[in-house]
Amino acid sequence: MIPSRNIAALSLLLCAAPMAQAVEIADLLSAPIPDPPVAAARAEVIAWSANERGVRNAWVARAPQFVPRKLTAYGDDDGQALSSLRLSDDGRWLAYVRGSNPDATGASRNPDSDPDGAEQAVWIVATEGAGTPRLVASGKSPLFAPQGDALLVQGKAGIGCHPVSSKRPAPSWCVEALLKVRGSNAASAFSPDGKQLAFVSDRGDHGFVGVLDLAARRVRWIAPDFNRDAAPAWSADGRQIAFLRSAGTKAGEVFNLTTANPFEVWIADAASGQARRLHRSGASAGGYAQFAVNAPLQFARDGRVVFASEEGGWLHWQSVTADGGAVTALSRGACEAEAATLADDGALLFSGNCDDIERRQLFEVDARGGMQRRLSALPDIATDALPLHGDTWLAFRHADARLPTAIAVLPRGGGEARRIFPATLPNDFPLDALVEPKTVRFRAADGLEVHGQLFEPRGQATGKRAAIVYVHGGPIRQMLPGWHYGDYYYHDYANNQWLASQGFVVLALNFRSGIGYGQAFRRADKQGPRGASEYQDVLAAHAYLAALPEVDKKRIGIYGGSYGGYLTAQALARNSDLFAAGADRHGVHDWRESAKGGDNSGLWGLLPNELELAGKSSPVTHLDGWRSPLLLVHGDDDHAVKFAQSADLVARLRERGVEVETLVLPDEEHFFLRHATWLDVHRRTMDFFRRRLQP
Repeated sequence: MIPSRNIAALSLLLCAAPMAQAVEIADLLSAPIPDPPVAAARAEVIAWSANERGVRNAWVARAPQFVPRKLTAYGDDDGQALSSLRLSDDGRWLAYVRGSNPDATGASRNPDSDPDGAEQAVWIVATEGAGTPRLVASGKSPLFAPQGDALLVQGKAGIGCHPVSSKRPAPSWCVEALLKVRGSNAASAFSPDGKQLAFVSDRGDHGFVGVLDLAARRVRWIAPDFNRDAAPAWSADGRQIAFLRSAGTKAGEVFNLTTANPFEVWIADAASGQARRLHRSGASAGGYAQFAVNAPLQFARDGRVVFASEEGGWLHWQSVTADGGAVTALSRGACEAEAATLADDGALLFSGNCDDIERRQLFEVDARGGMQRRLSALPDIATDALPLHGDTWLAFRHADARLPTAIAVLPRGGGEARRIFPATLPNDFPLDALVEPKTVRFRAADGLEVHGQLFEPRGQATGKRAAIVYVHGGPIRQMLPGWHYGDYYYHDYANNQWLASQGFVVLALNFRSGIGYGQAFRRADKQGPRGASEYQDVLAAHAYLAALPEVDKKRIGIYGGSYGGYLTAQALARNSDLFAAGADRHGVHDWRESAKGGDNSGLWGLLPNELELAGKSSPVTHLDGWRSPLLLVHGDDDHAVKFAQSADLVARLRERGVEVETLVLPDEEHFFLRHATWLDVHRRTMDFFRRRLQP
């Protein structure tokens, strides 16, 4: 068990910042933001990427000292993502992807408008010595061969293979055009002996699992059928492959984010391809469970197949033997169990909110079943559990209400955790100025209990304060009373702290259709384009703030991004009498337009007979009552919500004489890739609310 305050106490001594100057958003975002760590399969080595004021670089550390060492030397806030890190099994090499997925025209994200453009490509660098990163190829999804002498890259033409080092010849089967069969093909895993490659071939309305015999250059399909097969995993001896199977797409069927579907767990003989079903879930156990975690199916060393499911109404992990039979529940409770990894000793390590539904903790349970054991302390936030080779160490990400997200390590046998990156915080990080949000609960008009975090300014106000409702995006997200493990919401947590430091009372709302509170809450009836039922929760949040004695109910605003932008626009369109101002970042304003597809706002699977209701559920059909001023922010390279959604809303509001302030971000995308963009957005939002709510 991690001692509850040891991490924080040590960090407070090392990191406490002087409070001579007022809090500024740049100070709150001065600490490097690390992504989840990755580990080598046969060495006690971890690696991660970190975003330090917009500059992204890769880092590595080795047990037992875990001294971080920077492997790359990028120096610009250029918005080029550094992702998909992979360590070779021996830990000697790190591969990574720099740049974002290209769009339909072949152009990658270029948020700083570099006249030379940008390209998504795979790079490789040695983890020891003074090596320089080397460009491997255009593409994504790097995968090392077990022997460490070859690297696969997923490119436009299929899967290619490249040598790892000029000093070591690649195997004879390693050719640049390794796999070019029909469909969109992604490499999944090498067999344990490195002689075969399992891959997934997405064919649109169906998908196959295939095995490529590398020496013979022959593809073997695993039980092909009229289904969508995915997530293949090898048994430890390489003789079997387990995979997930769900129904293929029916004519006229479109993906709906809110549905739940059955799925099946299958196992195949790797040599013959013959397969049989191990488990069929209930009718509402699948869908979200298969895309909410990175590896929804894993093969334990003892032959058990571990998979994610919502069988009991909560996202959890289960296992079944390779012989079939009864399914064993692993994670348990009225809680969500998220990302999970199998350790060599057979333990399943996962993060979830099982001991505090408002936060995230680390847990361990045997893949054969038994009692789950919490490894992290309360009320800390711990995610992305990663067992190292030999099961001596556990790496993870740690945060709390004040300490921002860091890479930490913990001895598996017990002992204290260490925050290794950053071990200390920048001098200008205002640690002592941060408030600890209060977790609150209240009920909507229909009786549903909703949750939130209340940020209350320090000190006594001379009069009543202005207040702001913050609504997250997704909507399958959950805000936490501490630094968030998601990059976008890490930035918004910083902004909520900044708003509180400037005298605003802020309520971060976890509205229905979000995660963390079970399947029924996430799949709330009549949500979004089918009735906007979650807007009741926004009204309940306003009522909660208005009832606080320190809040001036006439000076309550609202802001949020994406789905939160949609709810912000909804609030101003329907209730300008309640909400005095709003800041809408790239929100959906007309569900009828989103139903045409082309971006993520079309994921609700609207059918032609639902478009009338979708219109009534949209902010644009309630504009006649819109009176409150709006700040509208949107990047014009947004592939999640079309820029046209905001262009249309601005034109309509200006025709009606509504006060609209705008911040248009040329070439920036939905998730704001540049640090300079985040600073601009937050500063403009603060300035807007100061003028509108604190005159």
